[in-house]
Amino acid sequence: MLRIKDEARWIVDVIKAILPICERVYVLDDHSSDFTPELVEQMDERVTLYHSQFEGINETRDKSYLLDRIMQNVSDLHLRGNPASPYWVLAIDGDELLAEGGCDTIRQTLHETDRQAFKLPIKYLWDARDKVRVDGVYANFARPSIFRLMNSKFRFQETPWGGNFHCSSIPQELLHQAHGTCQAPILHLGYMDVVDRLRKHAWYNTIDPHNAVEDEYRHVIQGDPGGPPADAYLLHAGPLEIQSLQGEAVSLPLAA
Repeated sequence: MLRIKDEARWIVDVIKAILPICERVYVLDDHSSDFTPELVEQMDERVTLYHSQFEGINETRDKSYLLDRIMQNVSDLHLRGNPASPYWVLAIDGDELLAEGGCDTIRQTLHETDRQAFKLPIKYLWDARDKVRVDGVYANFARPSIFRLMNSKFRFQETPWGGNFHCSSIPQELLHQAHGTCQAPILHLGYMDVVDRLRKHAWYNTIDPHNAVEDEYRHVIQGDPGGPPADAYLLHAGPLEIQSLQGEAVSLPLAA
């Protein structure tokens, strides 16, 4: 499941990377202003696109809506608290690319487990397709992203920030069960270019201003024009450290 907006640069590659492991891909487009929806509609018949009927930012609402669409296409026999339900959901963003070999790793992990949820390592590409940021929170970040679909009442967690910003990627009921990490890295593309980092920093502070917990998102633009110095120690990161991406290089051709 993907909740996306304006991801035309890489949405095709993102979906292609997960298709080998997905029976269906459900996409909710949040009023894209580029040609993201058209690209999704032209993809594999297993990909279903929904156009958001909502206005305003509310991640919890949008993710719960998308999960409801998924549940409508799953046998109710497996949605009655069945801890052995065969259905799993992979929840990622439109700028997150499953690294090469990830499908095999996920398939093997889920085949052998009795757990209900897993984290995935997230590697943030920085300034180039073969470079990642590794200081502070970027060093070993992993996010709950895979969960067993076993209860039709599952819902996503509301947050104290405006627009339910930073809503979890798996339902609230399973957050405490996502202890294990499936070693199938996700390559985060959205911070790779400085222009995108500056734009997202401005957007974060527009919809979620004065968030001291997030240090007003200063780490996103560390070392960039107008941002904190690269050698500064920030609340969540710094000094800025970039390393070569080893073993999970982006092999798919990203759109220009």
